[in-house]
Amino acid sequence: METLSIALWITLIGMGLVFFAIILLWGVMAILVKLTSSKESDVFDIEETIESEDLNRKRAAIAAVVIALVRQESYIEPHEFPLPPTAAVSPWQSVMRTKMLNKRGQVR
Repeated sequence: METLSIALWITLIGMGLVFFAIILLWGVMAILVKLTSSKESDVFDIEETIESEDLNRKRAAIAAVVIALVRQESYIEPHEFPLPPTAAVSPWQSVMRTKMLNKRGQVR
Protein backbone atom coordinates (compact mmCIF):
# COMPACT_ATOMS: atom_id res chain seq x y z
CA MET A 1 0.00 0.00 0.00
CA GLU A 2 2.85 2.32 0.80
CA THR A 3 4.49 1.76 -2.60
CA LEU A 4 1.21 2.67 -4.32
CA SER A 5 1.00 5.96 -2.44
CA ILE A 6 4.64 6.73 -3.27
CA ALA A 7 3.96 5.99 -6.96
CA LEU A 8 0.91 8.27 -6.93
CA TRP A 9 2.93 11.10 -5.29
CA ILE A 10 5.69 10.72 -7.88
CA THR A 11 3.08 10.82 -10.64
CA LEU A 12 1.43 13.90 -9.14
CA ILE A 13 4.74 15.73 -8.79
CA GLY A 14 5.78 14.79 -12.34
CA MET A 15 2.51 15.97 -13.86
CA GLY A 16 2.66 19.15 -11.82
CA LEU A 17 6.15 19.89 -13.12
CA VAL A 18 5.02 19.27 -16.70
CA PHE A 19 2.06 21.63 -16.41
CA PHE A 20 4.22 24.23 -14.63
CA ALA A 21 6.76 24.07 -17.49
CA ILE A 22 3.98 24.47 -20.09
CA ILE A 23 2.54 27.51 -18.29
CA LEU A 24 6.03 28.98 -17.89
CA LEU A 25 6.76 28.59 -21.61
CA TRP A 26 3.39 30.12 -22.47
CA GLY A 27 4.18 33.13 -20.29
CA VAL A 28 7.64 33.57 -21.79
CA MET A 29 6.19 33.46 -25.32
CA ALA A 30 3.50 35.99 -24.41
CA ILE A 31 6.15 38.36 -23.01
CA LEU A 32 8.34 37.94 -26.10
CA VAL A 33 5.41 38.69 -28.40
CA LYS A 34 4.62 41.87 -26.48
CA LEU A 35 8.24 43.00 -26.53
CA THR A 36 8.96 42.26 -30.18
CA SER A 37 5.69 43.26 -31.86
CA SER A 38 5.70 46.62 -33.56
CA LYS A 39 3.03 49.14 -32.72
CA GLU A 40 0.92 49.94 -35.78
CA SER A 41 -1.60 52.69 -35.87
CA ASP A 42 -5.23 51.70 -36.18
CA VAL A 43 -5.96 54.49 -38.66
CA PHE A 44 -5.68 53.42 -42.28
CA ASP A 45 -5.30 55.73 -45.21
CA ILE A 46 -8.46 55.30 -47.30
CA GLU A 47 -6.75 56.32 -50.52
CA GLU A 48 -4.06 53.67 -50.05
CA THR A 49 -6.63 50.94 -49.52
CA ILE A 50 -8.57 52.02 -52.63
CA GLU A 51 -5.37 52.04 -54.70
CA SER A 52 -4.33 48.63 -53.39
CA GLU A 53 -7.81 47.22 -54.15
CA ASP A 54 -7.62 48.58 -57.70
CA LEU A 55 -4.16 47.09 -58.09
CA ASN A 56 -5.40 43.72 -56.80
CA ARG A 57 -8.33 43.79 -59.25
CA LYS A 58 -5.99 44.56 -62.15
CA ARG A 59 -3.68 41.73 -61.13
CA ALA A 60 -6.61 39.33 -60.84
CA ALA A 61 -7.85 40.31 -64.31
CA ILE A 62 -4.37 39.83 -65.81
CA ALA A 63 -4.03 36.44 -64.11
CA ALA A 64 -7.44 35.35 -65.45
CA VAL A 65 -6.48 36.34 -69.00
CA VAL A 66 -3.14 34.51 -68.76
CA ILE A 67 -4.81 31.35 -67.44
CA ALA A 68 -7.42 31.46 -70.21
CA LEU A 69 -4.71 31.82 -72.87
CA VAL A 70 -2.65 28.96 -71.44
CA ARG A 71 -5.69 26.69 -71.30
CA GLN A 72 -6.59 27.58 -74.88
CA GLU A 73 -3.08 26.79 -76.11
CA SER A 74 -2.80 23.52 -74.22
CA TYR A 75 -6.21 22.19 -75.28
CA ILE A 76 -5.83 19.01 -77.33
CA GLU A 77 -8.60 17.61 -79.48
CA PRO A 78 -9.61 14.09 -78.46
CA HIS A 79 -8.45 11.44 -80.91
CA GLU A 80 -8.49 7.68 -81.22
CA PHE A 81 -5.52 5.86 -79.84
CA PRO A 82 -3.57 3.70 -82.29
CA LEU A 83 -3.86 -0.05 -81.98
CA PRO A 84 -1.11 -1.67 -79.94
CA PRO A 85 1.49 -3.69 -81.80
CA THR A 86 0.95 -7.39 -82.21
CA ALA A 87 1.77 -9.57 -79.24
CA ALA A 88 4.75 -11.26 -80.87
CA VAL A 89 7.05 -12.76 -78.27
CA SER A 90 10.74 -13.17 -79.01
CA PRO A 91 12.32 -16.58 -78.50
CA TRP A 92 14.31 -15.23 -75.57
CA GLN A 93 11.14 -14.02 -73.83
CA SER A 94 9.48 -17.37 -74.50
CA VAL A 95 12.35 -19.34 -72.95
CA MET A 96 12.56 -17.08 -69.90
CA ARG A 97 8.82 -17.22 -69.28
CA THR A 98 8.87 -21.01 -69.57
CA LYS A 99 11.70 -21.20 -67.03
CA MET A 100 9.76 -19.03 -64.61
CA LEU A 101 6.64 -21.19 -65.00
CA ASN A 102 8.68 -24.35 -64.38
CA LYS A 103 10.22 -22.84 -61.24
CA ARG A 104 6.91 -21.69 -59.79
CA GLY A 105 4.68 -24.48 -61.00
CA GLN A 106 1.35 -24.31 -62.75
CA VAL A 107 -0.82 -21.29 -62.32
CA ARG A 108 -4.34 -22.15 -61.22
